[in-house]
Amino acid sequence: MKINRKMSRTKEIIQVEKWISLWSIGQEYSLEDIKQIKEHGFNGVEIWAEHHLAEQAFKYANECDLQIGLHLPFHDLNLATQYDEIAAYTLALTKKWIKKLAYYNGSHAVIHGGQAMASEDLDKVYPKMIERLKELSDFSLANNVELLFENQIPDGLNYMHILPSNIEEWLDVLNKTNTKACLDVGHLAIQGDEFKDTVNRLGGLLKSIHLSDNDGKSDLHLLPNDGTVIQNNIINVLSKQNYQGPVVFEINPYKYSLKDILEHPSVKEFNI
Repeated sequence: MKINRKMSRTKEIIQVEKWISLWSIGQEYSLEDIKQIKEHGFNGVEIWAEHHLAEQAFKYANECDLQIGLHLPFHDLNLATQYDEIAAYTLALTKKWIKKLAYYNGSHAVIHGGQAMASEDLDKVYPKMIERLKELSDFSLANNVELLFENQIPDGLNYMHILPSNIEEWLDVLNKTNTKACLDVGHLAIQGDEFKDTVNRLGGLLKSIHLSDNDGKSDLHLLPNDGTVIQNNIINVLSKQNYQGPVVFEINPYKYSLKDILEHPSVKEFNI
């Protein structure tokens, strides 16, 4: 990743990179949309593998000289499944997309966690998920891609166990699989953990931020300051931790247009 730095007499200030998740602009987009993203100062895009135009998006991003990340497919896929057939399909499909990302010199791929469909099954499926995630991490590194594991919103009723459900579990998974962290700010707020403390605990394992606001109850994917959980100090916290990854705007495409996002003060000024 390209990191721009400005030197002062007292300390080095890191300019965090501004990215956007293409989930934010809906299923249908054009080269002109991606050009607008570039023109508004974005450094990179995170492509959603489940979009119909995902393969075309790689070409668009490459033509616009944007850095590329990838959100791996996750619907109906579960790394913590007890069924080997589902796991085999999940691994094969995920590896296919990682290879495509590598072809376009992409930097990172984000994978959702898994879920034990009954919380009582956690002890049985947890080792299987660790083994599968380690396999994917090794495969990614062999293709010069960094695999990132994203924090999830726990099931409040505990009918199922969603991985990772807390920071201790998350760190255990990351350390056992040589995987790095994608911190979703909206998920974290609903989980009830504090941003600064989580960033400090993740330390050098933190490689990407998914940014959206919400009401602290539901994952609404609002623009910053349209909810209640963004505290206007995110970049400051990251800079103090020498963070050198992207901040990826992951915004609700059913509520906002691309124009809404690009013209929002938090995006134009990148002041969050």
